[in-house]
Amino acid sequence: MMVFTLQQIIKEADVRVPNPFDIAQKISWLNEINVEFFEIVRIPKVFRFMITGGTDTYTLPSTIRSHAIENVRNQSVMYESIQYEKVQPGRNYWNLDDDTQQLTLFPRPTVNAEAIISYRKKTESTYLTSDLSAKPDAPIEFCWAYILALCERIAKAMNDVPLANNYANDYRGQLSLAQERYKNRSEVTGGGVNG
Repeated sequence: MMVFTLQQIIKEADVRVPNPFDIAQKISWLNEINVEFFEIVRIPKVFRFMITGGTDTYTLPSTIRSHAIENVRNQSVMYESIQYEKVQPGRNYWNLDDDTQQLTLFPRPTVNAEAIISYRKKTESTYLTSDLSAKPDAPIEFCWAYILALCERIAKAMNDVPLANNYANDYRGQLSLAQERYKNRSEVTGGGVNG
């Protein structure tokens, strides 16, 4: 399976939809496509870390954002999101400050135990015109979707609605395949977390 660079994605899109747009515009579109891919395709990940009894605040890696967290648990104790759910009085809840990456658990854990955060992978890159050798963040088998999406955006910008719609349908098909593939999978990460 071929790993496409940004330059190869742009070259392939230019062959399929000849156009007058410069590299900067195409890189801007590729950044939008990259974010869109991870908003639509929910690639599950799991982060494990040790919590300490009496400590309620932990620093998480920057790859974990509050809106992407599916659940937080400590042994058999589930914590609900105070940010995105209505938490009933007396229930356990978590809060993550995305600016500081500080996760706070309420009530404060009383024993040492392993905690598990299930979350969705987010994009980690912002593409630049100075590095066309960069590769998409999407899994290798779905990099083709970036070509289809770029073709769609180019065709839309050229007001070629039928061509844009054709590429949009193909792109949505690739996104559907990716969604189905990652529906019940998870990647596990772990490491020390500072309290």
